[in-house]
Amino acid sequence: MKKIILLLITLITLPNVSYASFPVTETEQIEVVETVEVPNYGESQPIWGILSLTFVLISFFLIPNVFLMLISSFLGIIFGAIGFNKKLKGLAITSFVLSLLICIITLTAIVVAIVFGGVGAAFGG
Repeated sequence: MKKIILLLITLITLPNVSYASFPVTETEQIEVVETVEVPNYGESQPIWGILSLTFVLISFFLIPNVFLMLISSFLGIIFGAIGFNKKLKGLAITSFVLSLLICIITLTAIVVAIVFGGVGAAFGG
């Protein structure tokens, strides 16, 4: 039993003692070279077209609320018009035209509702 305990002690302490048994001199030369390029989003991103298309999609979801649909389509027209001056303007033109159509349809629906007394009057209400 003594031999087994002595063997275990030797096996446990031998790596700890031998690990630091000689001096270690580390000469590390670290050279960090990083080239950081700032992304240039200046004129290459069609952000105004994306905003205009977003407001077109929002106005589709706001069909039951005509006044919010009108405001959303006006914002789509404004952002689409701003996007005409940018480099990538295809999305802005498409969104502008869709916003303009939605705005015309919404204004027509508002005028018809005002002139003819709303939907309730058509059903005798």
